[in-house]
Amino acid sequence: MLRLEGKFAVLEEISPKYFQPVIEWRNDKSLNRFLNQPFELTPELERRWYEEVYLRDETQCLLIILDKATATPLGTKGWTDFDAEKRQCISGRLLFGNEKFARHPAFTEGILLAYDYTFARADVQYSHVVEENFKSAEHIKKFGFVENTGEVQYPAELLVNGMRQREYFCTREMYLAARKKFERFFDRR
Repeated sequence: MLRLEGKFAVLEEISPKYFQPVIEWRNDKSLNRFLNQPFELTPELERRWYEEVYLRDETQCLLIILDKATATPLGTKGWTDFDAEKRQCISGRLLFGNEKFARHPAFTEGILLAYDYTFARADVQYSHVVEENFKSAEHIKKFGFVENTGEVQYPAELLVNGMRQREYFCTREMYLAARKKFERFFDRR
C-alpha cells in the first residue's frame, strides 16, 4: 500500500478504514456536482468497487490526503490509466472533503506529494474537467496543466454520464516550473 509523507500531509492508499469519509464526501451534494458518479454511493458499492475493480487494477491509485498532525482525512487525489510504456496517466480523483481544513497547507502539500510521485514515473499526465467546472480548471492550472488543443488522448473521457469534459495535460517540465511557487512552503528536498 502506497504511503507518502510530507511536512503537513500524509497520503495513504485507499483501504476499508477510509471508506466512510470517502462515501460521505462523494455523496455530499455540495461536493459531487461534477463527479462522474450518477448514483448514491453505499458501503456495499464502495467495498465491491474496492475488491472487484480497484485491487485488481494496477493502473490506478486512490490516495487519501491526511493532516499529518491529527491523521484527519481531508480529501482524495489519484490517477487512472497509468501506462508505464507510454509514461503517462490520467490525473484526477481530486476531492476536498473537510471544510474544517480550508486553507490548511496539508491539502496543497498532499497534491504536490501525489504529483511528485507520479511525475517521477510519468512524463505527461492528462486530466479531464467538466466544462462548467471553472474552479477545478483554474485549480489544475496552478500545477502546470493547460488545455489540450491538439490530438485528444482519451476521447472516451470527453463525455461521461452526460457531462462534457475538456482534456488538459501537463508534462513533467511544466509541473516542475509550476511547483516552484510552492517550494518555500513545502520543499522537502
